[in-house]
Amino acid sequence: MNYKSDKNLTDFYKPDEKLLFIGNGPNQLQKRFSWDDLLRNVCRAAGLSIERRQKTFPLFFEEISYTMNAGEPVENNIRLLKATIGKEALKLTPHQLLINMVDRNYYDQYLTTNYDYCIEKAIAPDYDPYAYKEARWPKYSLHRYNTVAGKNVWHIHGESLNGFNGQKVNYPESSIMIGFEHYSDYLEKIHHFIKSNNKEGLYDLIKKEQDAGLPNWVHLFFIHDIDMVGFGMDYTESHLWFILNFRARLKRAGATIPNKIRWIIPMFSRENEKDNVALLMALEVEINYINSEPNNYEDFYRMFIHTLR
Repeated sequence: MNYKSDKNLTDFYKPDEKLLFIGNGPNQLQKRFSWDDLLRNVCRAAGLSIERRQKTFPLFFEEISYTMNAGEPVENNIRLLKATIGKEALKLTPHQLLINMVDRNYYDQYLTTNYDYCIEKAIAPDYDPYAYKEARWPKYSLHRYNTVAGKNVWHIHGESLNGFNGQKVNYPESSIMIGFEHYSDYLEKIHHFIKSNNKEGLYDLIKKEQDAGLPNWVHLFFIHDIDMVGFGMDYTESHLWFILNFRARLKRAGATIPNKIRWIIPMFSRENEKDNVALLMALEVEINYINSEPNNYEDFYRMFIHTLR
């Protein structure tokens, strides 16, 4: 582990700048639009009858890309599939509870695993997803974010439109992260943001990025307080578990990392989430239960919004 014990991350900590990490939960309130729904639509568009069953999403996507258009290069199929996914995501509009959430003006930045622009449209209804991006990175969404009314929105799993014009490699939907290979490559790149091969500590890596004026979302997990809501912490999200695990190891080794990360879930899911809760608590992530009507996710989000003061 590369950490210089004579330094700590307090210099970078911004306690007054709150971040919200939001998953697909709010999208499921209105039309119950889930990952399974998305991939079923993709299979239907590709003329396939295969089913996911117990397969993980990244590997099921790979199965789809190898099964369709037999004999064609897999990369061509992946481009067609991502174009379909991008179009589906662009159809989504923000639920009123998401609009109420951002209207509280409690959070300064947002991180999301969603490809759609519901957060941006909740902040500014006239948001144009075709507009200029803050950083033009085609495939890997480490530096790219969208600024809306002074709020940064990071699509850490990619987005429907990355600011590129449809070239063979850097096409608009190329940043959409769904396949196993994309996940694996992404984890490798994240590794280099927090674990250097040339004996630099995390302090030095963060300082280098900040001095270069090239922010990334990975370092936010070490220098900002982050609330996570509407996100199931699936074990396929290896890059997020890797970041949380590394943060916990640094803290156990004596590093000063003052930020707090909270996973916010409804009290009625406590029993079903006990394994994730145990893992996250071991990794020094706080668990915040919200009391609401049983099995009522709309009421859960309403009660969560009431806590944003």
